[in-house]
Amino acid sequence: MKMTVADYLGQVTGDRVVRETVAKTAAQAQQKTTLKAAIQFMLDQFDKGYLGQYNLDVKMKKGDPVSVRLEANLINVPMGEAERLDGKLLDQGPEYPVNLYMVMESADVNKSGLRIDELANDTDQGGIITSLVERAQGWMAEHLAAVAENRA
Repeated sequence: MKMTVADYLGQVTGDRVVRETVAKTAAQAQQKTTLKAAIQFMLDQFDKGYLGQYNLDVKMKKGDPVSVRLEANLINVPMGEAERLDGKLLDQGPEYPVNLYMVMESADVNKSGLRIDELANDTDQGGIITSLVERAQGWMAEHLAAVAENRA
C-alpha cells in the first residue's frame, strides 16, 4: 500500500484508523500466538486498504504497564505524532510505501521514553508471517527486558 502524506494525515487525523487493544502480561505479550494475531490484524488492514494500530497494554511485574503497538506509518514516527510529517520530514507530492512499525512507550525503555523500529516494509508485508513473528518476538523480549532491568 502506498499513500501521499496528505492521504495518510487525512486518515490518521480523521480517525479512520482501525484499532485493536488487548491487555497482556509481559510473558503473554512475547508469545508467538499473541504476536501472530497482532501482525495478522495489521496485514489484514493493509489488504483492505486501511491503516491499522494494534495496542498491547503490557502489564509488568513492577511499575506501570508498558504501551507496545504495531502501527502503520510512512516513516518511523508514532501515529500520535503524525502531524510532524506535514512538510518537515517528507515531500508532500509523492506516494510513499506504508510500513509496519513496532512502537514501545515507557519512561523506562530509554531516555526518550520511546522506541520505534520497522518490522516490515511494503515488500516484507507480503512475505511469510512466521519471519515477522520471530522478528517481533526478539524485539519484544529485548525491550521488555530493558524496561524490567531499568525498573529493578
